[in-house]
Amino acid sequence: MNIIYKSLIKLIDTYIFFSSFFNEKSKKILKGRNNTFRYIDENIITSKDKILIHVSSVGEFEQAKPIIDKLKSFKRFKIVVSHFSSSLEDKLKEDKTVDFSFYLPADTKPHMDLLIRKINPVITIIIKYEFWKNLIKATKEKKIPIISVSSIFRKEQFYLPFYSSYLVDILKTFDLLLVQNRESLEILKYKKINNVRKIGDTRFDRVLEIYNESKDYPLVEQFKNNKKIIIIGSSWKSDIDVLKKEILRDLTETKYIIAPHEINNENIKYIENTFINDTIKYSELPQKIIKKRILIIDTFGLLSSLYKYSDAAFIGGGFRGALHNTLEAAVWNIPIIYGNHRKNKKFNEISILEKNKIGFPIGSGNEFKLLINRIVKYGDIGKGGNKLIKNFSGATNKIISEILSLIK
Repeated sequence: MNIIYKSLIKLIDTYIFFSSFFNEKSKKILKGRNNTFRYIDENIITSKDKILIHVSSVGEFEQAKPIIDKLKSFKRFKIVVSHFSSSLEDKLKEDKTVDFSFYLPADTKPHMDLLIRKINPVITIIIKYEFWKNLIKATKEKKIPIISVSSIFRKEQFYLPFYSSYLVDILKTFDLLLVQNRESLEILKYKKINNVRKIGDTRFDRVLEIYNESKDYPLVEQFKNNKKIIIIGSSWKSDIDVLKKEILRDLTETKYIIAPHEINNENIKYIENTFINDTIKYSELPQKIIKKRILIIDTFGLLSSLYKYSDAAFIGGGFRGALHNTLEAAVWNIPIIYGNHRKNKKFNEISILEKNKIGFPIGSGNEFKLLINRIVKYGDIGKGGNKLIKNFSGATNKIISEILSLIK
């Protein structure tokens, strides 16, 4: 298994290197990784206790955020965040609760031994599924506590013999595994992994924070103009392709707000060309505000607050099996619609939303139309998200207690 793992790490490195010639994301990852140790040497010079938190991308960072905020409130720790995705680079630089951030280097033993020696954290926290073998083992070899937070496990993850033995071996290395649900707890116990507790998901805490800190946008209120609003949030082209015919055929006074997952000229132009002469960009408001039926969000940082203006939300990524944040919309007591894909079931909150008749998976544009027609006409489905999220909140304080108990 060691040979296979080393080969996999080399394969990832090779892919990042060659794709960096034509892919901007890979280029940023390669440049960031090459700069990691220089950054650590020049910046991470402090006598304060450091906590290393590793996340993959934006979604995992959102799960870590409530934990970071709480730890910072003690004024004892410096927060060090390592990450894989380039989508987090600017976000981490702007976040004042994060003291230091950098790209995680390739997971080789020399890299991780050096990384842990230089940072010397009082604890390492892995968010969700970032089970990098050498990072975890380097931490343990230095006798530094390491915990996994907000992970979910499914039976199929243990079907492949070689991968299953690797995963079990790695999970037993952790001092503590804090999982989201009872199914995960039972699966790990069956595998004789006993260092596990059911805690819940910090994202419920996070969306309540975002909800309470939401901003008002008067220009969007003017665009709404007392009409029904459907938000298509974090959309991909695959989402627009499924929904576009029904939106074009919608002859009611319903208005739409479309926020692409990646805000760039290409995606904005695609939406404009799909709905010719029927769109206006947020940056163009308030010109022609009443005449246009579709508002394109071309400004970062608005979406989570915009759900307050909507009567329903379609969340993007579902048709690709990479569904985006449904909770930040559900907290506003609106029905949540998304593309149906078996991979979406890996998100614990999807099962919760569907069980409580707040989340509605669809397989076609016609299903979207039928749901929207009912919501616009009767408004009798999809309520109760705010109360539900409050009922599932509280994981952060439990996790903090576990972290503090492991720090000597």
